[in-house]
Amino acid sequence: MASRDKQIEKNHHFGQSLKHALTGLFGVYLREGNFRREGLMALVVFIFAWVFQVGRFQWFILLLAVMLVFLMELWNTIIENVVDLVVGHQFDERAKRIKDMSAGAVLVASGIAVVCGLYVFLPPLWQLLTSWG
Repeated sequence: MASRDKQIEKNHHFGQSLKHALTGLFGVYLREGNFRREGLMALVVFIFAWVFQVGRFQWFILLLAVMLVFLMELWNTIIENVVDLVVGHQFDERAKRIKDMSAGAVLVASGIAVVCGLYVFLPPLWQLLTSWG
């Protein structure tokens, strides 16, 4: 029989679902260094966006890019945890490939975010550099 503090049934209220989702996000933040580093980079990007006073559309692009990276990092963490649950402490070549592909998805999302950042920041940076000359 399950103890009272362990939920075994489906969430019946939005509040319950929200609590579990926030617990999951906080857990990823605490345990995953890459997630924390990506959060720091997002903060830097948003500070630069504020300093350069980018427009609403540029903010939207940056926000989507940052959220995509966070989403893929969450996905990668989920995949790694499921694979570890299945294979335990044994090495399995298929498990390694799955984890590598999942990490590759984060890399692709990060590449998309870099392209978005270049789209937003290159024009104001170029203008700043050419005004000094």
